Amino acid sequence: MYVTDRFEAVQYDGTNGAYIAGEFLTNTTLDSDDGELLSLTDGTNDPRVRLGQWVIRQAVSVGQFQFRGVYSDADFQVRYAPLP
Repeated sequence: MYVTDRFEAVQYDGTNGAYIAGEFLTNTTLDSDDGELLSLTDGTNDPRVRLGQWVIRQAVSVGQFQFRGVYSDADFQVRYAPLP
């Protein structure tokens, strides 16, 4: 049996940068978003997300989510499997 942390993901589609920065990641602010590159500020990683990449978040407490990683679509498909 495997037990893992719960991770959640969203794919950057060029229009959802404000959602990713403001709702999906609760400790992150939007630095810039030109529809091709999303730049975020979290004080630690300051992630950059290219169009089509997946942003992974991890819960740190109730209602609080932090940045966990960014993956290309191909890497995301290999590393993660959606659960019902």
